[in-house]
Amino acid sequence: MKRRGAYLLSLLLLFTAGLFYTSTRVQATTPAHYRRPTLLIAGLGAGKQTYNNFITHAEQRDDGRYALTAVIEPDHIQYFGHWQPDYHHPLIKVVFANKWASWQQNAIWLNRLLTQLKQRYHIRSFNAIAHSRGNLDLLIAYSHQHPLLLKRAVLISVPADGALGRGDTLQNRLLANGRPEFRHDAYRDLVHARKDFPPGVHVLSIMGNVGNGTDSRVTNVSSKSLVPALGQRFSSYRQVLVRGPLASHHLIVRRNPRVRRLALNFLWPEQKDKRPPR
Repeated sequence: MKRRGAYLLSLLLLFTAGLFYTSTRVQATTPAHYRRPTLLIAGLGAGKQTYNNFITHAEQRDDGRYALTAVIEPDHIQYFGHWQPDYHHPLIKVVFANKWASWQQNAIWLNRLLTQLKQRYHIRSFNAIAHSRGNLDLLIAYSHQHPLLLKRAVLISVPADGALGRGDTLQNRLLANGRPEFRHDAYRDLVHARKDFPPGVHVLSIMGNVGNGTDSRVTNVSSKSLVPALGQRFSSYRQVLVRGPLASHHLIVRRNPRVRRLALNFLWPEQKDKRPPR
């Protein structure tokens, strides 16, 4: 009888230990199965190479890691790369196969991608870096629907009131009320999107000045027009002006080291204090 009691007690202890191990293991591993990705959205006519230097820099600093390239075709999305659930700050390149589609169309396609990322990889939220026209793709998409929550967005060279040769001019200026004097399609679409744009996004806006109030393609007035158009919906907003030859429209996102540092520190502030001095 004593033996039987001891046997039953042993079984009970083993079962309890098994439950504790399973519970502990689930609690320990569940967070590792989810890392918030950062979508890298290129501008009008741009391709897969736009963010190569940014990715290299992030990986060297152990801040992020390339995971996927999503090539958005009109009727489907192709994925290249390999998604690992335990990647630290996974980076996803977003490329539109039709590089010249409107931002309204790109917004529809981008939401299709967000839906698939949710279904395929169980992603719940994301960060984003967008350049030039990619900003309009992102902001309009997020106002249409939001299958995933956008937490932090780095918006580089935002053509919130058009670009030179595409609606904006050097003569444009901000009025006393903060709005641009000449209002173009991009600005009107952003104002229209305001009522449906979900609150809660933290934004860092970076604009370049090569000496004439523009980055050679997008005027600073156009970038600043994002605030009166949509700014009241942001949880926080910071704007940074970058000067010099590497502040030109194409180089600011591809080669500017200050922009890379600003973006990394903003996206992942928890990493900031862990980095060794440079």
